[in-house]
Amino acid sequence: MPVLTTACVVAIAGAAHWVWPWLWLQAQRRRLATICRVHRLIAITFDDGPGRLLTPLVSERLSQARVPGTFFLLAQSVRGNEDVVEDLVRGGHEIGSHGDRHVHHMWSWPWSGLLDTRDGWRRLRDVTGKEARGIPFRPPFGKLNVLSMFYVWRQRTPVVMWTHDGYDTRLGVDKSPAELAEGLRATGGGVVLLHDFDRSLVNASQQVLAKLDAVLGLRGEGYRFVCASELMALAGMAPTVTR
Repeated sequence: MPVLTTACVVAIAGAAHWVWPWLWLQAQRRRLATICRVHRLIAITFDDGPGRLLTPLVSERLSQARVPGTFFLLAQSVRGNEDVVEDLVRGGHEIGSHGDRHVHHMWSWPWSGLLDTRDGWRRLRDVTGKEARGIPFRPPFGKLNVLSMFYVWRQRTPVVMWTHDGYDTRLGVDKSPAELAEGLRATGGGVVLLHDFDRSLVNASQQVLAKLDAVLGLRGEGYRFVCASELMALAGMAPTVTR
């Protein structure tokens, strides 16, 4: 009986620590997909930047199309690239946090994800002048643990998931630009995930830009392009955030 009791306690603790955040994030994802479908919205988001070479190219594409992008930046990548971040802000794009060092909240010490989240916000606050509540957050790998989830809740900041993965960073897995655009058509819109960090793989940047161009090609099909915080406000999942 004591062994069984211990096993039950461990199972309950594990469910609270990992399963509860996972269920909550999945619910967030479904809610965003519904709002996008009902209102025919598309939000283009980028993770893991800024990249000194790729981010300006992405920003230029978006600005030419008069479409706002949301950039979930890693604090470690912001260091030395503050001017790139300032250019994004001047270009009318939204800045979000992706943490400091891209810590996996489920496969690290419980407090590691919390501290990484805090440090990411602190660095972006120094660059943008905004507190955590004004900086939307996307957890690395789309994962939280219960400590980091409560920490984010306490900050009252939007947690922004994605609905359509551009598959521009997964080795051995890919999605063509046409497939990405067709997926958005099939669902009536959504939150697109791409990555704007610089990488050494041949033609990687060109592939990201090609996928971005395919999504921007949907502008004439009745979709409205929004930043992440506007989408979250429409979904009733966060207070309106001023960029």
